[in-house]
Amino acid sequence: MKEVLKLIFFFSFGIVNFGAPSIESHAHKALADFRRGANFGNYLEVPPSQKWGLKYTAEDIRNVKQEGFDHIRLPVGWHHYAGAAPDFKLEPEIFSKVDFIVTNALNEGLSILINIHHFDEFTSNPAAETEKFIAIWSQIAKYYEKTSPRLAFELLNEPKDAATTEAISPIYARAVKEIRKTNPARTIFVGPGRWNNLDEVPKLSLPEDDRNLIVTVHCYDPFLFTHQGANWTGGTTSTTGLIYPGPPKKPITPDPKATQGGKNLKWFQDYNTVPAPENPCGPKAFRARMEKVAKWGQEHGRPIHLGEFGAYEKADRESRARYYHDMRQTAETLGFGWAIWDWKAGFKYWDNGKPVEGMREALFGK
Repeated sequence: MKEVLKLIFFFSFGIVNFGAPSIESHAHKALADFRRGANFGNYLEVPPSQKWGLKYTAEDIRNVKQEGFDHIRLPVGWHHYAGAAPDFKLEPEIFSKVDFIVTNALNEGLSILINIHHFDEFTSNPAAETEKFIAIWSQIAKYYEKTSPRLAFELLNEPKDAATTEAISPIYARAVKEIRKTNPARTIFVGPGRWNNLDEVPKLSLPEDDRNLIVTVHCYDPFLFTHQGANWTGGTTSTTGLIYPGPPKKPITPDPKATQGGKNLKWFQDYNTVPAPENPCGPKAFRARMEKVAKWGQEHGRPIHLGEFGAYEKADRESRARYYHDMRQTAETLGFGWAIWDWKAGFKYWDNGKPVEGMREALFGK
């Protein structure tokens, strides 16, 4: 009985670390440099022909450091700058843009994670685009082979569609082997299919002999809350005014577009009536699933990084802060590194020269 009570006490105060491996690998040691990060979203992943992207400056990087973050995750659409087969040569322009962020981040004492982001041609048809994928990583790896080990590579952001976890695992193995030709000690992040879904992690098949791989996952649950008012998700998230955690003091009537064909009706019914501990718009949406990933990581000796989580700015500030706090606290309790989406775009931490109200306390408070 004493041991049970002790475990409950340790878990309640975040002392139990489900992500702690029995033997520390290179990747576990590297994760110490990727504990608290911010995504520089809506920037270099935007196709160069489109003009809606943001601009990030050296001042942004200094502010990231001063706020207490230890790394930047930089989404990059390298494929937009790749030439024709068979070489798929990358244009110098994209290296120049990435270098600006990488160099300034490292100079500020930050670590940095660069990826291939929104490579939709690949995720739609992995077999047809594998050679391009490998060629891009071969060039990136060669270019950065002498760079500080605080630069890490993430193979692919949010595999989806035909890029299932099973389909991409052998392609990941090829990419890792290619990168290792020039970067034998570089830390590499890999994530499962269905948009880096937590539930897909057990399907990952990683090279057993490479112990410098970090598994990255994303989580935006409860999705109807985190994406409320977003115009790129269709009618599913058209209901606004959702608070976190539920239930609301006054029941909310969902937008008909959000429940068309009976979809999401049960979610809204439970949101309006179920007490907070079991409410679908609360930690129940993610905590147990993250614990399963932590257990998998411990069993397989793989550290875990929560590469994206966030709530769109249409949610009220108090609810956003509570959500970020709970996600951050859960990740840290389980031994995960994390990176918020995002620094100053639609899920912003930073706005008009300062943190959005409540966000600093949510991410760096007790």
